Amino acid sequence: MTWQDILKELGENSDQVVTAADLERIKAAPRIFVAGAGRSGLAAKAFAMRLMQLGKTAFVAGETTTPALADGDLLILVSSSGETSSLVRMAETASQVGASVWLWSTSKDSTLAGSAAQVTLLAGKGKFAGQTTGTRQPLGTLFEQSAWLFGDLLTVAYMQRYQIDEAELKARHANLE
Repeated sequence: MTWQDILKELGENSDQVVTAADLERIKAAPRIFVAGAGRSGLAAKAFAMRLMQLGKTAFVAGETTTPALADGDLLILVSSSGETSSLVRMAETASQVGASVWLWSTSKDSTLAGSAAQVTLLAGKGKFAGQTTGTRQPLGTLFEQSAWLFGDLLTVAYMQRYQIDEAELKARHANLE
């Protein structure tokens, strides 16, 4: 498998576009929390960093300095299967406190999809039977790549829509490196 093969898989399987509703969901949220398990969680964390650089108040669920989720907050869950037990519990908490859940997944037929206000389908295969995509990459790799790139796509679209330039992001970039 080559770089070109991977890029071809992404191109053939990723037709997701950012909608005005997606951008408004981010804009309207007073605080945004993100979560995912494993490599999906790493993609979620990368997006949380960009949200912060865009000027949003963003947190990674489960970190020691993450505050309590509250009414009106947005919880973005990144889960290929939509069945990750820790994320299901987070969605239940979101429902109890009045927060909104946005799921990034490969399936609309899952526990998390049933509790999400919005579901965005991304390329990839789930870990359960019946969730397949024509990928030669192992396990959830295509989904994890898709989640990372969808976060980047949202970032660029948000910058364009709300006229945020790269200098603004750079001003919020970590300086304790």
